[in-house]
Amino acid sequence: MHVGEKENVPDTVILVHGLWMTGMELGLLRRRLVHEHGFDVQVFAYATLHGDPSAICTQLAETVQRARGRRVHLVGHSLGGAFVYRALQQCAATPMGNAVLLAAPLNGCRAARGALKWPILRPLLGSHVVQELAEPCGRTWRGATPLGAIAGSRPLGTGQFFAHFDEDNDGTVAVRETIIPGLADHVVLPHSHIGMLFAGDVAAQVAHFLRTGRFLPLRPDDNADRRNSRKARK
Repeated sequence: MHVGEKENVPDTVILVHGLWMTGMELGLLRRRLVHEHGFDVQVFAYATLHGDPSAICTQLAETVQRARGRRVHLVGHSLGGAFVYRALQQCAATPMGNAVLLAAPLNGCRAARGALKWPILRPLLGSHVVQELAEPCGRTWRGATPLGAIAGSRPLGTGQFFAHFDEDNDGTVAVRETIIPGLADHVVLPHSHIGMLFAGDVAAQVAHFLRTGRFLPLRPDDNADRRNSRKARK
């Protein structure tokens, strides 16, 4: 593709789904990013219960390199967010754009640790959750790609049966579990872990961050959530 031709091509967004998903669940978010925000969007699918995490990250990095957009952005939900982080950090994924993590517990996942205590549930969670999400592992973002995170605060989800949350959470992941040092921005929205995939304000926040490296200002009554997010990042 010639330089002049690429300037007329829209930015590409690569969506990475979470545990037990196939990518179809991202359909509404994809349509909103295409029709309401002008992106070219594709979904990166992978096996969520087995496989080599390094190989998955390498495949994601190769998908980034093959993308035809003027800039290429990454958006990962939950476990997919962990693979986005790893691909950017370890697999030389150079998207020349920004990246957003949706409800991705990069700071460990209490619900996963609780569920893993039950041997009968271990096969249902798979090896990726054990290796990538369950335990805090001191992640700090120092990469060149601006990285933003969106957390949910509507506690609807099965994770709460294993975690006994005493803080804001989306039913599966606590807000604090989505925060690591080095994030360019962090915002909390009133959605559950899965529900955020179908929310118009989440799509709008994703689109704004991908273009600007910052999230949209929240309404005055939501400012407390944002102040708490920023305080926790320090």
